[in-house]
Amino acid sequence: MRDFPKPEIPVKKRSQNLESHTGQISPETTDEKWFLRPGARQDDGVRLFCIPCAGYGAAMYRSWINARPGILDVYPVQPPGRANRLGEPAMASIPDLAARLVKAIAPLTDRPYAFFGHSFGATLAAFTCLELERAGYPVPVHLFLSARHPPNCPSPVPPMSHMSDDEFVSEINTRYGGIPEQILNEPDILAMLLPALRADIRALEHIEGQRAVDLPSPITTFGGLSDSIISADLIDYWQDWTASGYRRRMFEGDHFFLDNQRDALLDEIAETLKYARDVSPRQRLQP
Repeated sequence: MRDFPKPEIPVKKRSQNLESHTGQISPETTDEKWFLRPGARQDDGVRLFCIPCAGYGAAMYRSWINARPGILDVYPVQPPGRANRLGEPAMASIPDLAARLVKAIAPLTDRPYAFFGHSFGATLAAFTCLELERAGYPVPVHLFLSARHPPNCPSPVPPMSHMSDDEFVSEINTRYGGIPEQILNEPDILAMLLPALRADIRALEHIEGQRAVDLPSPITTFGGLSDSIISADLIDYWQDWTASGYRRRMFEGDHFFLDNQRDALLDEIAETLKYARDVSPRQRLQP
């Protein structure tokens, strides 16, 4: 069962500002509220920042921590408006959220890192990569984007963020099956979770239609063969977002295929990132 957040509940010029940032990089200075890593062991693997889907929090990736020691150093990302950050307003703008996330990630770009984002998290990962490059920080060695089409791809479904709460919840579950039964049966808890979920969906709707951007990192996309909304054809629009290499891998399962395909998914990511451990920050700045 998914761990739903509980309330506590042509050639482009690349940035050349490494000298202005490398002296500032220090993992100890990052904002820890953005990353929840209970029980994480010290690890020299590639840092993998894992961004959750709409309405979810860092707990979505709790089982990934320490799952591939020496290869993946997992950092589950906790956006505002959920779990330990429930008192902060959720943000209905992906560019604004990406700009804030960059400030938390920047001190951790002192060694190779990558992004994994699922659904809403895939889009946020792409825009965070773009903001890191624009700010002159070392860029991710790889982007893993799961179960989401990019903004330049016409949406296969109409907007829903304007709906009433009951209509919105029903539509979320019809499309994605994203809210567990035990949450649906607890109206008070559901009411606490809905603002973040609605803000994330609204953020995706607001960014629809944006043209493709040339990201500096290679992209691997993932999808579920039984996903009724996000097909392989839609996912493949991400290949317009990079000139650094693109591939796609489909898994058995629906929109939340990663529930039952965790090990196969982590193996795929780990195998892809084995080459990246010795890449220096300077090498990760694109010329």
